[in-house]
Amino acid sequence: MMLTSEIDIYADGVADPGPLSDLIDGSIGEGSLFHRTFSYYCDGVGPETAIMPLDWRTRATEYVTPDGAATAVCPTIDDIAIAKLCAWREKDRDWLRAGVQAGLIDPVRIGAGLRSPMPAAAPDVAERLRRLDILAPPAA
Repeated sequence: MMLTSEIDIYADGVADPGPLSDLIDGSIGEGSLFHRTFSYYCDGVGPETAIMPLDWRTRATEYVTPDGAATAVCPTIDDIAIAKLCAWREKDRDWLRAGVQAGLIDPVRIGAGLRSPMPAAAPDVAERLRRLDILAPPAA
């Protein structure tokens, strides 16, 4: 889980995040001088990138820069896990498996979160729960 060199950045409150996402990709994205210098990179993303429970922001932690110019909003690991269950790409399944194996992701807790109100784009609750059972089958 900690081996990724990618950080997603979304500019909340911007009317059209597309150009800003492109700027992030071009200046500090994959293959950039920033990436080569610091060994990590940032992807500019939009609100459709992660499908999380509608109330995820109530659980997120905010970090404000000392000058107050920027705020980083960090979702909980549970909400990130739910987003990865919704996305269901191979890299998401790998991340989820590692989290379960490390004890950082509790399938019971995630299962409860999967029943939370979700955006319309989310797979239905039965599919979300089926995916969780694939990663962490219920104990017999």
